[in-house]
Amino acid sequence: MRSTGKKNYVIQHLKRLIWRTVRDIFSWTVVLITIIGSLVAFLPDESAEWLKAIALSWPTLIPIGIIVITAVLVEWPRTRAVYIDKQSDIRVIIECCDLLQQKGLKVIHTVDTFDSELERIITPRSLHGAFLQQCKKLGVDIEPQIDNYLQQLTPAKTNDALPGRTNRYGLGTLCPLEVKGEPYCWVAFTHLQANGTITITQKQYIDCLKTMWRNLSEPRIRRDVVNVAVMGNHLVDLPAEFSTEQKIDLMIQTFFAEARTKTCCRTLRICVHPDNVSEIDFDAYPTIIAHLAKRPVI
Repeated sequence: MRSTGKKNYVIQHLKRLIWRTVRDIFSWTVVLITIIGSLVAFLPDESAEWLKAIALSWPTLIPIGIIVITAVLVEWPRTRAVYIDKQSDIRVIIECCDLLQQKGLKVIHTVDTFDSELERIITPRSLHGAFLQQCKKLGVDIEPQIDNYLQQLTPAKTNDALPGRTNRYGLGTLCPLEVKGEPYCWVAFTHLQANGTITITQKQYIDCLKTMWRNLSEPRIRRDVVNVAVMGNHLVDLPAEFSTEQKIDLMIQTFFAEARTKTCCRTLRICVHPDNVSEIDFDAYPTIIAHLAKRPVI
C-alpha cells in the first residue's frame, strides 16, 4: 500500500496544528504582555523591574514550553485504534498500514474465480495485484497451490465465457496460500463478469463477510492473528454513501457475531488504505467497537 496518502494526511494535519499552536502562543503572548504592561504601569520601579525579570526568566518559559509540547502530542494525528473485548479477550486493531507487511494470516479479497492474471483480469494497483507482484519478485509460483486447493471445492457455477478461470465459487470462499513461510488467504469477494468487470451488491457484501469469518474459524485455516484490508472501497456497484467507516463497522459487527460462537482469531487487524485515513475517527473507534460487538447481526 502506498504511503503517500498517509503522508499527505499527516502533513496537512500538522500544518493545521502548527498554525493553531503559533496562533495560540501569539495570542497568549499578547495577553501576557498586556497584563505585565498594565501591572508595571502601577507598580513602583523596583517591583516593576522584578516583575519583568520573572516574566522573562526560564522558570516562567519552561511551563509554556511544556504546554506547547503537550498540545502537540494531544493533537498528533491518530492512525491507529485498539479495542480489547473483555468478554472474549479478543483484540481488534484498526490501523493505517500495509497489509502485506503484517505478521499473521493476511486475507486478500479477490474475484470469485480466484484468477491470478495481472493486467487483463487483476488490476496491478489493487491489493490482489500488489500481492501477485510480490510473489513474482520473490520468484514464487502460486498457481499450483491454487489449483490443488480448488480441486477440493465444488464450484458454485461454471461459465466458459469468463476471461480466465471458468469455475466460480461462492462469495466468502477461502483459498489458503503460503509464500516463503508466510500464511495468506484469498477470499472470493466479487463476481467476475465475462467482460472483465466485477460486481457485488450491498447484501452480497454482508453475506460475504459472514461466510468469510465462518470459514476463517475452520481449524486448518484459523490463526491467532488475522489481517484484512477494508473491503469494498472503489467498487461502483456499492452505494456512494456506503462509507469507509460503514464498511469497517460491518466487518467488525459480523466478525463478533461469529466470534461469539467460534474462534476466528485472537487478534483482528483491519488495515486502512492511506487514501482513506482522513475518513476515520480513530479516537472514537474503541467506543464504537464496544458498541458494535454487542449488536445483533444485520
